Amino acid sequence: MPGKTPRKAAAPTAPAEAEVVSECALQLRRIGDKWNLRQKILNLLTKLFCPET
Repeated sequence: MPGKTPRKAAAPTAPAEAEVVSECALQLRRIGDKWNLRQKILNLLTKLFCPET
């Protein structure tokens, strides 16, 4: 549009910030893996002790 200047592009993230984001993602992945393992164990126990369901 005439009369308006285009917006500036977002500045790239700093290396330290990228490292923090990467570490956070890694920790969330580990938490998810632990919960998934817990659910699989509970499902196995349910099948062993309640075979009629």
